[in-house]
Amino acid sequence: MFFFLTLFAGIFILYPFLDYQSIMATGDHGRDLYAAQVTLKGHLPYRDYWWVYGPLMPWYYAFFFKSLGVHVPALLTGKALLNLVSALFIYGTLTTLSVSGALAFTGALWFLVFPPDIFITYNHIGGTTLLLALTFVIFQYLARPRAFLPYLGLGVVFLLSLVKLNFGGTGLFCLLAAVAGIDHICKNPATRARGEKNFYLTALVLPAVIGVIYWWLLRGLPAYAVRQCLPYLGGDQPYNIPVATGAGLLTKSILANILAGWQSFLFALLMVGVMVRSARRLASSQIGPQEKTRLLTAVGLLALFYIVNVHEFLLSGIFYRSLWAKPFAYLLMFLFLSIGTRDLNKGIRGFLCGILLVVLGLTTLNAQFALKMVKTPSQYLDAGRGKVFLGNPAPWIQTVTQTVSFLETNLRKDELFFALPYDPLYYFLADKVSPTRQLIFFDHIKVPPEQEKEVLAELEKNKVNWIVLSSRQHATEEYILGILGKTYCPLIGAYIDKNFTTVAQFGDWVNEPGWAWNHGVRVLKRKQNGGAL
Repeated sequence: MFFFLTLFAGIFILYPFLDYQSIMATGDHGRDLYAAQVTLKGHLPYRDYWWVYGPLMPWYYAFFFKSLGVHVPALLTGKALLNLVSALFIYGTLTTLSVSGALAFTGALWFLVFPPDIFITYNHIGGTTLLLALTFVIFQYLARPRAFLPYLGLGVVFLLSLVKLNFGGTGLFCLLAAVAGIDHICKNPATRARGEKNFYLTALVLPAVIGVIYWWLLRGLPAYAVRQCLPYLGGDQPYNIPVATGAGLLTKSILANILAGWQSFLFALLMVGVMVRSARRLASSQIGPQEKTRLLTAVGLLALFYIVNVHEFLLSGIFYRSLWAKPFAYLLMFLFLSIGTRDLNKGIRGFLCGILLVVLGLTTLNAQFALKMVKTPSQYLDAGRGKVFLGNPAPWIQTVTQTVSFLETNLRKDELFFALPYDPLYYFLADKVSPTRQLIFFDHIKVPPEQEKEVLAELEKNKVNWIVLSSRQHATEEYILGILGKTYCPLIGAYIDKNFTTVAQFGDWVNEPGWAWNHGVRVLKRKQNGGAL
């Protein structure tokens, strides 16, 4: 019953968001939309267009474009489905750990109402879903050891590696640690049934298989292009901090959440209380030895998943990267709620669960009421393939609409334009293909002169007469992204200055440009006497 309640409540919570997004960027979201669009046309990530994650999600979202039409709500439908599946995995994992159906239902809804949404990209929800699938498989193995489950875990890790490579690596580590720990601590009979060596040999082969896939997609690209697509070396990103500094920032973030208001503080006190009660129960003889071992193993594994999946935040200090670990904090939270209240009166447990459900219900209703207030004509991106309500500032939406309208009016159907420094959303909205493989140009991308010459050759080959130049060309405060033509891409800057002139200007060219605000656009057209540099 609670499984179906989770399913239908999840649909109720997610449905209003199928045509709404709280914030959209012309760069990061535009990249994801464009990637799915051109993948549908047969283009390959890395080789045919710059892509910075694993190759799986563009194909996933291309499927929804194929099924529902090429517009933003189609992609948001795919994202919502992954959120719903993630909630069902949370429900399944909690019930596997003997959490009551009502509390597991509450935990699943907690994930949906307070989602760990890595808002800068549509890619990462695929990774979250697969991490929760891996967790579910591992705890199924802990509860009912069957020989095929570790191999099923390897299949999940394989897919996870194709969503984000580093999380595939950490997922494999967690799987191996979990299987080895469960086999050793719980002395699972499945170990002998499946042949322990065969599993670990298969696990050793898996990275080679994944490596071959990445090699096939990246083959033929120069080293600098590979590093731009897989920026895992420290110098390839604009933000790097020591792990100790990252740990300090994580601690400050947790404390800030606890002290954010009296509601948060009371909830933190509740959690401390149930954790203390859980520790006492696990240390006592109230729980049988077998169940105690299983619960302690579960707590240890969830703590391992949390620690391992916070690694990106510890190395960068970027807030949204801590959200990879949040689902495991939720699982720990509801596991402790289950253990710490299991010996209480049913009425007390029901009251506590009811309070949590009331909080979730009120939060959901408030969010949906606020959403209705936001869904106004001024917040609707009707341009091109938008068809979505946005929480962006209205001037941002107006600037994007004006730019797309100008492009649709002035460009021929077969005519391409060049958007820079990082604005692929315009390719998607205007239903155009980028004239170059490269979609992003900033200081930290480190575009070498040979790549600049390649880009210019592509512009000439594709007879590009139009350029969309956004105000982020001089983003000096946002991670010091640089100034086009001065701190990065001097050849491209000189080419534009020599051969193009501004014919239209929209938006904000006064304030410091931002990720999804203070957006300005200039449309440039090739001079009649212009030519190659």
